[in-house]
Amino acid sequence: MFNDKVFEDWLNEQARKAMEQIGNSEAIAPEQMTLLVLKAQTNHFAHLDIELREDMKNLDTRLSAEMQSMNERLSREMQNMNERLSSEMKALREDMDKRFEQAKLETAKQFEQIDKRFEQIDKRFEQVDKRFELLASRIDHFMMWSFATTISVGGIVVAAIKFL
Repeated sequence: MFNDKVFEDWLNEQARKAMEQIGNSEAIAPEQMTLLVLKAQTNHFAHLDIELREDMKNLDTRLSAEMQSMNERLSREMQNMNERLSSEMKALREDMDKRFEQAKLETAKQFEQIDKRFEQIDKRFEQVDKRFELLASRIDHFMMWSFATTISVGGIVVAAIKFL
């Protein structure tokens, strides 16, 4: 496998030699020029890599901050929604309690009306009982009159049979 360190060391050494020749005002071969261009490109790539890594770190930091901000905002919105739902549920419970209380009052009124009707029925039964007592009293009197009449007629018949 290709080792980057071996390549960098070789390229650095070749570029240093070419730069010494340029520093000594000597002419360099096209291969050495190609090596210097290659060295410049690797330096450029290294700088781009560093910048890319920094940009990635910055992006990661910004995204983390935005995610944290979004998390906090969502948390606040969820809390607001929870509070709103709680207040709505409380209002619904209060409304339900009021309706149950109204139903309870209406039911109590209906039971009072039923009680009054039962009282009226009880009074009617008392009147019927009085009529039955009056009828029973009349029947008793009728029975006494009938018994007395039967005994009287029987006594008259017995007396008539004795005298005749």
